[in-house]
Order: sequence, then C-alpha cells, then structure tokens
Amino acid sequence: MSLKKIEAIEKKIRATSQIDAKIKEDLLDLMRSLKTELSSLKDIHPETAHDIAEQTGFSTGKALDSSEKQEDLQKSIDSLQGTVEEFEASHPKLVQVVNRLCMMLSDIGI
Repeated sequence: MSLKKIEAIEKKIRATSQIDAKIKEDLLDLMRSLKTELSSLKDIHPETAHDIAEQTGFSTGKALDSSEKQEDLQKSIDSLQGTVEEFEASHPKLVQVVNRLCMMLSDIGI
C-alpha cells in the first residue's frame, strides 16, 4: 500500500502546473528515494511505512493546493517529521529524505 501511495503522489506532482519543472523534478527524485527507504522499512514496521506514505500524500496535497493555509500545511509537515523521528538512529537516510521533502513542501506552500 505505501509504495502505491507514493506512486499516486508522483502522479499528482507530474500533473500539477503550479510548480516549475526543476522543483517538480527535485520532488520526484525525493519520492524515488522515499520509495526505496519505505521498501526497507515496510518489512520491519509496515504500519509506520503506511503512515509515512499517507502523511506524505496529505502534506504534498496541501502544498500543491494553493487554497490551503500555510499553518495547516505546517501542521501536516510537523506531523510527518514527528513520525520519522524515532527512526533517526536505525534509518537515517529515511529521516534525511523526509526532512528534505518537508523543507521543499514548506517552500512550495509559501
């Protein structure tokens, strides 16, 4: 489920016209990295991998929707970051990818 969710997010990113091509490509690169990291996490912590994918989708949707308030976007980003914090020691690349993604989504929402 989590990988299919990330693929749906990638499709949404490709379809949006609200962001420029460079940012779009950077987001897609992060999604590919996130898929890789979630693949290794889902065998050990399937529920968490699912939660991360869902929260990523929610946050991405908020960032790409120009009608969303910045404070709502920030709350969803904070929630996503909080979900991965416990994996900083065991999955540092996952935390790094999610943090980079959150920074980009925050910048898009400004």
